Amino acid sequence: MNDRARVPFALVGVLLLVGSATLSASLVGHDPVTEPRTEAAMEDARATTLSALRSATRAAARRAAREPVVAPANTTVGRAVNGSDTFRAYLRLRVYRAFRDTLDGVRGDAGVRVEARLPGVGNASTLQRALDRVSVAGADANGTAVRVTVANVTLVAVRDGRVVERVHVSPTVTVATPVLLLHDRTARFDRRLDRPATAPGLARGVTARLYPLAWGRGYAQYGGAPVANVLANRHLEVAVNHALLAQQRAAFGRTDPAARRGVTTLAARTLGTDLLTASGYSAKQAAYLREQVDAATPNSTLSPIESFNRESQPGPEEPMSVGVNRTATRAFRGFVDGRLARVLDRTYSAEVRLVAATDRVASSRSREGSPGPEWTLVATDRTTRTSTARRDLAPTSPPNGTHTLASFDRRVTARTVIRRTWRRENRTTVTRSVRRRVTDVAVSVVGRHAPSDRVPAAPIRGVHQRGAGPLDGPNLGGIEARAVARLVGERGGPDAVAKRAAAGSLSTDAVRADGARPDDLRAWVYADLRAFRRRLATVSVKVERGAVGTYAANPAADLASELRSRRRALVGTPGEYDGVATKARYAARAAYFESVLARLDRRASDRKSVGSRVSDRLRSLGTSLSHVRGAMANRSLAVAPSRRAPSGVAGSVELSVDGAPPVVTLAALDRRRLDVGGTGSYRPLVARNLNVFTAPHGDIADSVVGSLFRSRRSRLRVAAETLRASRRLPDDAVTEKLRARRSELARRLDAAVASRRERLRRTLTEAGVGADRAARRTLVGDALDHWSTLPGRALALANGSAADRVADLAATRYPDALVGVEARDRLRLSLDAASRRGEGIPQRPVNETASAVRAVGRTVVGEMAKQAAGSAVNATAERARQAFRRRTGRSLARVPAGLPVTPVPAYWYATTNLWLVEARGAYARFTARVPRGTPGRGLRYVRDGRAVRYDWDGDGTRERVGTASRVDLQVHTAVVVVVPPGGRGVGDTDGNADERSAGWNAART
Repeated sequence: MNDRARVPFALVGVLLLVGSATLSASLVGHDPVTEPRTEAAMEDARATTLSALRSATRAAARRAAREPVVAPANTTVGRAVNGSDTFRAYLRLRVYRAFRDTLDGVRGDAGVRVEARLPGVGNASTLQRALDRVSVAGADANGTAVRVTVANVTLVAVRDGRVVERVHVSPTVTVATPVLLLHDRTARFDRRLDRPATAPGLARGVTARLYPLAWGRGYAQYGGAPVANVLANRHLEVAVNHALLAQQRAAFGRTDPAARRGVTTLAARTLGTDLLTASGYSAKQAAYLREQVDAATPNSTLSPIESFNRESQPGPEEPMSVGVNRTATRAFRGFVDGRLARVLDRTYSAEVRLVAATDRVASSRSREGSPGPEWTLVATDRTTRTSTARRDLAPTSPPNGTHTLASFDRRVTARTVIRRTWRRENRTTVTRSVRRRVTDVAVSVVGRHAPSDRVPAAPIRGVHQRGAGPLDGPNLGGIEARAVARLVGERGGPDAVAKRAAAGSLSTDAVRADGARPDDLRAWVYADLRAFRRRLATVSVKVERGAVGTYAANPAADLASELRSRRRALVGTPGEYDGVATKARYAARAAYFESVLARLDRRASDRKSVGSRVSDRLRSLGTSLSHVRGAMANRSLAVAPSRRAPSGVAGSVELSVDGAPPVVTLAALDRRRLDVGGTGSYRPLVARNLNVFTAPHGDIADSVVGSLFRSRRSRLRVAAETLRASRRLPDDAVTEKLRARRSELARRLDAAVASRRERLRRTLTEAGVGADRAARRTLVGDALDHWSTLPGRALALANGSAADRVADLAATRYPDALVGVEARDRLRLSLDAASRRGEGIPQRPVNETASAVRAVGRTVVGEMAKQAAGSAVNATAERARQAFRRRTGRSLARVPAGLPVTPVPAYWYATTNLWLVEARGAYARFTARVPRGTPGRGLRYVRDGRAVRYDWDGDGTRERVGTASRVDLQVHTAVVVVVPPGGRGVGDTDGNADERSAGWNAART
């Protein structure tokens, strides 16, 4: 073994140990620590640092929760905390400052002192570095505790004035403070209050609560209840606050007890008393609602507004039946007057034409040339002589779709002599040539019976057999002779026709040959059409009411599609006709069916156009049809509540919330009583609801249907309902102004009724009913006397009942003049058209009368409210006053309202109205808290809108960091109500179509 150059391993180990200690000392800049008491002092310092950070975190969390920064200021510190999560950045700043202020020197044994050091904060750059040192995160998914780390805290051990050790630590602590839980839940709550109506949140909840209320009150108004204001801001106030409870429950798992009590009181007062009593609901209905209001509990997901009478009134999603109805009648009258005769004539006819076949059997020609090159041709003369002879040729085959009615043949011989005259100087000469052609010609008369694309081609039994099939009619017997007479006889006979065929000049164009019709064909077909009309009129489709009101559905297009899909079954065309009369009946059905389809197609196109105009008008109001449809489609009361007690690292944490005020009312509140600073009043909520289709006319309704109703004139129904409403006001409430306007409207309406009365008389004259003019005038007068009032007669003329009564009376008094089904039916149709035709009523007197009625109503209600507030009255006087108010309310409610969901007056299947609803508001102060005795020990998170100031740089001046923004709300939604046709429609008729609460136009402070 070689021992040279060997170093003992023990010596190597000593050298490595000493070298390591020397290197360590050089890296840290001081001598290595070897004193155990120095190490103990450092461990104590580490523990004290953790304790200080824990204490600083608790203090920072409390102060940050009491003065949270949500919106940063445009200051140095505000810009520093501005980011994706301002509150967390602000909390990090407070933790850093509190931790730095808490750190202090720690003196250990044997004179060892340990200092914990953090850099100061004096400018923007050091501020940012300080924020970067601190991380704050939830220690669990719910945020019941926070985990805080401060990076690079320097611990310096000093002994005898000399640094003996320097280390950098990054203390991390977990503190049971739910500050992030309170902030995150409040922020979630705040976001839900500003979401659109198509997303889960406050607006959707408000929409869900307003829909059943508006539909219930709208249908009550339609049914005759004195509802003059279908949807008012007071309803919106209740809906917003009730929906706020649901959002509190969704965000915190709890609701504000004071808010629960306040909403119940508000709902009971608004719904149980003001709405139901004044609206004329039955006592049973009122009692039912009050029970629902009283039963409202904090955890209820069903609004008392929605629960009221929810089974008795249809909703937007419920289907309504839209039928062909009067469209069949309108199409019938036009078809019978214009097209029926043509259909019958065409069915009892055939398209006939000539078909010829030629065969050249011989041809010869003699030629004689020019007399010489010096001769010039000066004239040519042709002479043709033709002769014919009968032949026994096979008839030509008829073209597809036709059959042969008659045929004949001829041999045509044509001899043509051509003479040419030539000249040379003063001499002339004539040359002659002869051309001879022999052609065999076969000619057929072919026909196609009643061609039509309305009914399928099918064989007709006994088509040329007289007496076959229904009506014992002629069918098309003899049509052959008529066809031959027209195509052959009128063209010179068979020889002349054959000659033209041989020469190639025969016309083969089709012509119509008419057959003889049965005398009672029209009456028979008419009776069938009447039954078919009734069958078509019953065809209907189901459409959702809400989709109709928002123009998402096109009932006319759906009806047309339904008819097309059932065409074969409805028309019922057989595979074979048992006679021409039968084909005429089905051809009439098919042609009439097409007339109905054409009207429905026009209505569908008109409705699409009206929907576009409605959309345009809504865009001018700051919304759109898509928004309206979205609000309706997404309305839902379903709210997913958070767990009642969030749990995590700190265990189960109970939350509670309270708002100031607990109910965001439309009333002005004293700031001092709210304890939110400042003087004067504070409005927690402002609201606006715009009834789009004002009553009885307005700019929007006119722009939608004005071009279709022609000019700015009111329909007869609207004028009649307006006059009726004005006449039903209490006598002692009628002002001179209203009396004058009512008189003018009555004159206009009486003139319109007289005009239609004269049209009815003229229709009777055209029908030959009545002995003379006086008798016809008496007949019309007696029929209209059934309605004792002018508005009643006008409404009867508008809805067709007057025409029916005149027709019934005419049939009773003059049966000899109305013999047969068609005569009576035509009279009824003509009278109906006459009663509906005519000029409308100018809008001015209608609108002025309606405005005067509303003004009187508002005055009466206002005066009674003042009396009720300013003086005590006995029970009898109070009952009288309420009765007077109800009578006034009934008059207001009778003013017609809404937009007919149809482009033309004759096709009215629903009335719709639309309310655009907006609300803005904010809690003056909103507090989320963890009660004392639970982890977090009474932590309060307060959003009150105040500016947050903080001395972040330690210079003694508190600088603005940002704002503890208030928890605010924004609701923008729409409510559509659709009622059946007729009646008074639906809408606000109290004259306040654009209802704005006090403070709506004022800036929020």
